[in-house]
This record gives sequence, structure tokens and C-alpha cells, in this order.
Amino acid sequence: MVSIQTVQTGPGAVLRHVWRLDVSDALPGDERLEIAAGLVLPADDTPKALLVCLPGGFLTRRYYDLEVDADRSFSFAQYMAGRGFATLSLDHLGVGESSRPADGWALDVDCVARANQLALDAAESRWRDEVGPTLPSIGVGHSMGSCLSVVQQANHAPNRALVLFSFTTLGLRPYLQGRETDFADDPDAARSELRALARERFGSPFPGDEMDGAHAAFSVGSAPPVAERALHGAATCILPIPALLTMFPGGYVPWAERVRVPVLAVVGDNDLHRVDASIACLPNAASVDTYTLEDSWHCHNVANTRTRLWDHVAQWTDGVLQTSD
Repeated sequence: MVSIQTVQTGPGAVLRHVWRLDVSDALPGDERLEIAAGLVLPADDTPKALLVCLPGGFLTRRYYDLEVDADRSFSFAQYMAGRGFATLSLDHLGVGESSRPADGWALDVDCVARANQLALDAAESRWRDEVGPTLPSIGVGHSMGSCLSVVQQANHAPNRALVLFSFTTLGLRPYLQGRETDFADDPDAARSELRALARERFGSPFPGDEMDGAHAAFSVGSAPPVAERALHGAATCILPIPALLTMFPGGYVPWAERVRVPVLAVVGDNDLHRVDASIACLPNAASVDTYTLEDSWHCHNVANTRTRLWDHVAQWTDGVLQTSD
């Protein structure tokens, strides 16, 4: 596994590592599979917790550590390091710098979540060997990544809490097309037919190497043009099966109903849905707190108001850690 460390000196100094984590057991066979992970942590203090961050569709792990012309003012990871947290951001199998399996159509939501859990296990083992005692983990996800955080929590229960940006199980019915609309009101049938539907829509298991910046999901709204440049710097292909499932109403319900930990649900005020859509989707969570970020579209980390959100996430997480100690 390759490790690269960069130290930024002065106030707010952080350590950065890039790790490649073996997740070969996520799929049958002897294919070597690795997940690329970025670790950002305070340089001088022991972190309070590990934020395990999963990107949304068309985005890599770099969404959580955005940089444009050496400017990291859009970096969630850098900011949270200043608040005492370590951030581990992962490229899902098949996207970014992670391995692309020979059979990309095997990457359904359970497989992707299994790979991410193996990556977390490997990262925690390496942390113990190289850094210190294992930290409590908080799952963080954006859009499709929030759905995959929910699947991972339902299947493996690794986190004390979840921070979910733009999470809902209500789907995106207007984005369904062709034969997909036949399953809009039957999520069980949609899940059983999902691989075939994904093949029909996307053709390739790794379609499109960059997002459409004009798409409503990626509009930066009132943020400056550099925000769009930052997002395109984190662009990648999409994962067809997990992405398509987000569009079906009720698609992620079986996993959302099994979440038992506290949840912070966040949306932008110009996002794809309202925050009350998140509350009803997590009926068995220990608690669901909500936050609507003003002057924000779907990608909250580039909003003009992003530091308000990051402060709120830090405060909420501090409260969860104190309550669970």
C-alpha cells in the first residue's frame, strides 16, 4: 500500500495520507481489488473521531478535500481537521483511483458497501499500526454516497452516527425514463430488475468520466465559478446500479429501516428535495436531526455558506460523541 504524507505548517496544520486498501474479498475470485483512500488529520492533536466519507454519483473522494490552485477553502476535510476530526474519504470500487473489477455489473449496493466496509477495516488496522488507538467512526455521505452509507450501516453497523447530505428514499421520479417508469411504484420489482435496467440505461458499468456541470444536481448556484472548477476536479464515472436505485421511490427503504444510530440529515435550500423528506425515511434511527443550509444547491461543500454547515456538523458530532461516551 502506498502512503504519501504532506505536512502543512502553521495554524491549522494537517497531515495528509493516500492509502490503497485491499478489498479483494468484496467479490468472488482471485482478482486484486483496491480502494483509494485519502486521510486528513490534525498535525498536532489526537483526533476526536474518524469521519468516513463517501462521495455521491460522478464524484470522487476528492469532493471532501477540494483544491483549486492550491486553495483549499472548499475542503471539508481541512476544515474538520481544524475542529479536531480526522477524515477518511473513499473512492468506491469502480470510480476515481480505485480498482475497476472485471465484472463491473457486480457492483450492486451490497457489494459496494461490503467493499467500503473492508476498506474501513483495513484503514483502522493500519491506523492502529501507524498512528494510535482506533477512533470512533462517524459515517458521512453525499447524495448517492449517503445512500451507500446507509447500506453500509444497515449491513455492517460500523458507525456511532451518520451525517447524510441530501439523503432520501423518496427517489427522483422525474428522472426515470423508458421501461424504468413501469417500476416507479413497485420498489421490490425495481430492485429485482435493477441490473437489467441499469444496463439498458447506461450501457457500460463505468459510463461517463465527468459530470454534466449544467445538470441541476451539480449547479453551484450563486457560488463563484471557481466552485464549478473545484467540482470538475473531483469528477469521475458513475456507478450505474447504486445511482439508478436512488431514482426509484422506496429503492433504499430496506436498508434505511435498519439504521439505528443518530442521524444528522442535511439539504441545501435549493437542493433536490426538502429536509423533511429525510426524516420520514429513517423511521428507526435513534434520532434524526435536520439542517437546511441557506444559499446552497446540491453540492454543499462549495456553497458560499459552507462553513456554517461544517461548524454545525462539528458541533452535532461533538454532541453525539459526548452522549455515547
